[in-house]
Amino acid sequence: MTGANGFVGSHLARALIRNGHRVRALVRPGADRSRVADLAIAWIEGDLDDRAALQRGCEGARWVIHCAGRVKAPDEATYQHANCTGTKNLVAAAVVSAPRLERFVYISSQAAGGPSRDGRPRTEEDAEVPLTAYGRSKLASERAVMAHADRLPVVCLRPPAVYGPADTEVLGFFRAVQWHLKPVFGGGTQRLSLVYIDDLIRGILMAGESAAAPGQVFYIADERHYTLRELEEMIQGALGNWAIGVRVPRPLLLSIAQIAEWVGRLGGFTPSLNRDKARDFLQQDWTCSTAKASRLLGYSSKVSFELGARQTVEWCRAHGWL
Repeated sequence: MTGANGFVGSHLARALIRNGHRVRALVRPGADRSRVADLAIAWIEGDLDDRAALQRGCEGARWVIHCAGRVKAPDEATYQHANCTGTKNLVAAAVVSAPRLERFVYISSQAAGGPSRDGRPRTEEDAEVPLTAYGRSKLASERAVMAHADRLPVVCLRPPAVYGPADTEVLGFFRAVQWHLKPVFGGGTQRLSLVYIDDLIRGILMAGESAAAPGQVFYIADERHYTLRELEEMIQGALGNWAIGVRVPRPLLLSIAQIAEWVGRLGGFTPSLNRDKARDFLQQDWTCSTAKASRLLGYSSKVSFELGARQTVEWCRAHGWL
């Protein structure tokens, strides 16, 4: 697998080992492995441009699970190289080195499909309309994987925002509410899909085991959709504190994002907020349907956001993150 030392990958590696699998994982030299330091993982040092390392990693594998991906980049070309070219290299290695491969699972993103339209959750049959450079790179990666469906048992999963213990992305909203602020973008009525990490891991394992999975794309998410206001109310309840709503108008958010881009260019770093990310925040509907995953994989979400938020807060407080 790739990305075993990241948020999703570390939870997945634990689940695989708990279920009796032996895990071999690609890792960049010098990368932080603290999330999985206690696990018996066979490490292959290299990156997604290192074809020899990829072939060693894939050699004789039953499953290849591609979790690694770049979520922040200074430009579209960097996204495409890290996400799409890297995925092509891994697929090519699997073709050469894993002749008895049972499943190739690519962890894509809801961003590959784009936001929902006409007030209904997006399905796998809808035409993809990714809004961002990141989303376009993930869609290109999916297509690179699916181009080998006649030679490999491939499946692509599109989770929305993933949260839970040890997450650092959605954690920003928890910290904002802890600081007594509930940011409201636009009107605050945006509808969103999310997925708790344990539900996503179950979906990945189902995609690996189900005979109906090869050649398919699936959304894996909480079956319930939430408004941004509802999510922040549930976070506030989990934290047990008070917080006030702070409206961030569209022009202000886009201006802040542009300033962040300028500061990043001057400082030589990639900011977490840019205009692509701001446009994501301002979409009215980022919901997806899990009906296909339910029908073909037997998937259903088990953890509501209310419960997941409480479990996330408990873990973060125990580990000094909140």
